[in-house]
Amino acid sequence: MKKQDISQADDTRLGARHRATILSRAVLALCLAGGVAGIARAAGNAAAAPAPEVQVTSRYIIDYEFDWGRDGVYCSTCNSGAGNSRLAYTDLTNNLWVGQVDFQTGKFKPLDGRGQLVDTHTALPTDFGNGPEWMFSALGSQLVYTRYQPDVDPPTGDSTGLALAGQNTDGTWTAGFLPNGMQRQSPIGTLDLQDPLPRIQYQDYNKVKTYWRQSASSTEGQVPTKGFNGGSRRWVPGTHSIILTGLGTRKTSGQGYRQVYLYDTDTDTLTQITDDPSNQVGAMMWQAPEFNNEYVFFTVKDGTQLVVYRKLPTAAGVAAWTPVATLAAPPNAPYIWSPEYFVYNGKSYIFFQMNTTSDSTNLTQPSTLGMMGIMPGNSGLTLLTPPDAPPRVRMDPEYFITAGGPFIYYNRYKLQTETVPSIPEGVWRVDTQLGGESSTK
Repeated sequence: MKKQDISQADDTRLGARHRATILSRAVLALCLAGGVAGIARAAGNAAAAPAPEVQVTSRYIIDYEFDWGRDGVYCSTCNSGAGNSRLAYTDLTNNLWVGQVDFQTGKFKPLDGRGQLVDTHTALPTDFGNGPEWMFSALGSQLVYTRYQPDVDPPTGDSTGLALAGQNTDGTWTAGFLPNGMQRQSPIGTLDLQDPLPRIQYQDYNKVKTYWRQSASSTEGQVPTKGFNGGSRRWVPGTHSIILTGLGTRKTSGQGYRQVYLYDTDTDTLTQITDDPSNQVGAMMWQAPEFNNEYVFFTVKDGTQLVVYRKLPTAAGVAAWTPVATLAAPPNAPYIWSPEYFVYNGKSYIFFQMNTTSDSTNLTQPSTLGMMGIMPGNSGLTLLTPPDAPPRVRMDPEYFITAGGPFIYYNRYKLQTETVPSIPEGVWRVDTQLGGESSTK
């Protein structure tokens, strides 16, 4: 049955049905408690007061993803004149939309994000833990996502597969299943603008194994991790390597714990890069301007510590991944979730959620957002949520660098009580107050 567009009231009604499932996402996981003011007091942050929260839209838009304009380089002529300042998401009736983001103000155009309908029968973020993702290459900005066969309701594993959407020169979109991609889900594309052969990585239907392929190929390879089971995974920019987590196999301190790995898809080489008696989640790797564009990565240790690693020589003169910055969440909000990074004016920043319980189904207590740099002078905690902000659930933070500097966008919810369920308040944002000018291409 073809799903039709729905009203704001319908969004709210359907949202109530899906919110409990949303909370099971690793990327969107919530560990809530404390209170915004309590978290702020515990942090003891001496920096400038956080900027006010601003509502971007009251529409319930979950797991939206930004085009590469998010990195502060606006290109109005890219993608056949559609530009690169855009967002994509799947609504609650399985329709995939692309809307614009005003590069000057950071506002959504239109406010509900429903600019162009790209595809139907696309999987909700709540179904597998991830929605549509942008893939950047010499071919332009494309979308990879999970799709259902239209004639199977409810969907099954056999009717679920990988899909790709690309924009035509006339501005329309062509979308559909990838060959030999059934019983696969949650694809993530490479993000290198000059790459003529972009790649995707994805999972099997049951989230036990992870695979990769060139987007134009029907041949897949399996990543040889042990105990992956839906762990975190990302492409490393500028490479064909995947950073991901799996059970440690070295017969040292990290054996049996979830550790960080690098997998080179060019050489089929898997390398364990952490070895610690703790569980690592949410790893991301990038080139840090602070270290002459050397690669660094972060991971969340046991859910409570952000640790940044850089490759440095040991006493024996052998290069090894070494912690160079560590941030422990404050006692009143000791759990860190959904960390991501951005680079602005030659510096790297990591932003994240801070919560006081590991119960990801708890919607009764507020959460807040924080940020850190990776150098000794800026690696302390910077609060992004004002201490006097109303008690709310805040989740799934994303960055977008506008002409006025970096903003952090997120979903906000009223708290659940014994008699009233949690109510979505749409998409909000906060200014990081890093300021400065962004470039235009």
